[in-house]
Amino acid sequence: MVKPKPKSKRTPVRLRHRIEKASAAKQRKQRKAAKTNPEWRSRLKKDPGIPNLFPYKERLLHEIEEKKRLKEEEFQKKREEAKSNRADKVVLLNKDAEDNQVLVEDEEDEMDEDTPEDSEDPMAALLASARARAAEYEEDPDDQDEEDAMDEDTSDGGVTTDPPSNPPTTSTDSSRRAYDKVFKTVLSTADILLYVLDARDPNGTRSRTIEREITAAALGSKRLILILNKIDLIPPPVLKTWLTYLRRSFPTLPLRASNPAPNARTWDHKALTVKGTSETLLKALKSYTESQNLKRSTTVGIIGYPNVGKSSVINALTARLTHASHSKKTACPVGAEAGITTTLRQVKLDSKLTLLDSPGIVFPTNDPDSTTTKKDTQARLILLNAIPPKQISDPLPAVTLLLKRLSTSSESLANLYDVYGIPPLMVSVSGDTTTDFLVQVARKRGRLGKGGVPNLSSAAMTVVMDWRDGRIQGWVDAPVAEEEGAVKEIVEELGEEFRLEGLWEGKEGE
Repeated sequence: MVKPKPKSKRTPVRLRHRIEKASAAKQRKQRKAAKTNPEWRSRLKKDPGIPNLFPYKERLLHEIEEKKRLKEEEFQKKREEAKSNRADKVVLLNKDAEDNQVLVEDEEDEMDEDTPEDSEDPMAALLASARARAAEYEEDPDDQDEEDAMDEDTSDGGVTTDPPSNPPTTSTDSSRRAYDKVFKTVLSTADILLYVLDARDPNGTRSRTIEREITAAALGSKRLILILNKIDLIPPPVLKTWLTYLRRSFPTLPLRASNPAPNARTWDHKALTVKGTSETLLKALKSYTESQNLKRSTTVGIIGYPNVGKSSVINALTARLTHASHSKKTACPVGAEAGITTTLRQVKLDSKLTLLDSPGIVFPTNDPDSTTTKKDTQARLILLNAIPPKQISDPLPAVTLLLKRLSTSSESLANLYDVYGIPPLMVSVSGDTTTDFLVQVARKRGRLGKGGVPNLSSAAMTVVMDWRDGRIQGWVDAPVAEEEGAVKEIVEELGEEFRLEGLWEGKEGE
């Protein structure tokens, strides 16, 4: 009988590969499930210990316990030795100190015998003299810097600037004088100066002193154009009255340099879009360049208060020229806070136009004899967004000034209450409307401290930020001025150089 051939125990390769693939898939599934399992598991593997079936388990455990005990005894012994050594050192130090004290007393006795009775404590007198000299040294440099700053500001025309790196209280430091020089550099270099104003408060961001310096510079050859920016934050009738008022002094163009912040409450001005207003300004600048027939490029300097949109004006003009309005790349960095631009920056549009961006400058007030306090001045600058939020020490006066401005119109107050969803405020016994308003805002926005106490400072900063981003509607109405025919003719002549046809008809505010 023939024996059958024995069957091989070797498995096919395809079966082995199938098993490996199934095992890998199972492991992947387990890892994926482990990631979604909320139960915490340590990555360190736990020691399984000695198995119970190990014959020498009891002896091993006894040896481990003995090693632990010996290690603990050794540690305690070293600790006691270190403690005794420290005690010995303390005793030696005390003994040395006593010996030194005896020597010092002997020396003092000898000095007392040699010195007169008037100088009983010469070391104290020497220390007091050194402190007095140090105090004088600390006071003198500040006074000298203030005198130098005042002299230089007076000789330079009194231009006050707002340095971005320091608080506004340090107005006499070197950065202020540096910004004063920056402004004079722009004034001497530029052929045309664009004075950017905030449409919500044009006169607040305007300085007649600066306008007189510009018109008097270079024998009156400089040209000044007022740019009314952020026009989407005021209604069309208010824009129309401001354009009529400002065009009695200088050529004025409305501009919407950038899109508003999220959740900002804006008005629709029909044709006055970002594209339309920036194209109008670019055409005006090119018309002036063509009319002058200069063999060099025309330099356009852009000045104004911090955070009025100077860099946004340059970005809008470059976008119109390069047709890159949807591009994320901009010629100048911009931001919602003041102090983004800290140095002069040149941007070349083409062979005929060069733009010159400058840092934000807080110009001198129009009324030097005004009796406004430092707190009121800082509150005004906060509402003009000229002070960065990190440098605002007390935002409550700014909120008080904002409520005072909005209280002139019942509609503006109603819009303010609607922003925070609070009811109209009742007249309190103390008459402190600002505190009552901020308490309501703190409760609505969750600005509460320990125990649910409203944090008024945090609530005030919230209001200031909402005002900066346009979520709170508010503006200053244009003053009523009498018509001056001679001044209007001069301004119209200046406007003809830029070919600003149709801008005197007041159609922008419709």
